[in-house]
Amino acid sequence: MPYCPKCRDEFQGWVKTCPDCRVELVTELPVETSPATGTASARRSARANEPLVHIADAPSGTVAEMWAGLLKANQIQCLVKGGNFRAEMNAHSPFLPSGIYVIASEARRARKILDGLPDSDHPS
Repeated sequence: MPYCPKCRDEFQGWVKTCPDCRVELVTELPVETSPATGTASARRSARANEPLVHIADAPSGTVAEMWAGLLKANQIQCLVKGGNFRAEMNAHSPFLPSGIYVIASEARRARKILDGLPDSDHPS
């Protein structure tokens, strides 16, 4: 699939030029870099080594998935983890309590986003 090197949008194979940026498409996007933090892969690697921290307990899997969607909309990746019963039964139950986990560097921001939501039960 071709990509626009400027806006980074993906296009169908027959498109040759980005209609918005008016630049020729490329088959592979260049790696984004930031002078302050280095390459994108270095940032990902550093974040991959961060521990996950528990930031909240949702009363059900359904509520946990809604909270996860809110965090993801704010560019915070998260993990929703239910009790052992779910893992042992190999089934997703929307009725069992679930924990929300994020990487340590995003914990404060994630808690702030979830504060004040109905049914929130944040650890102290």
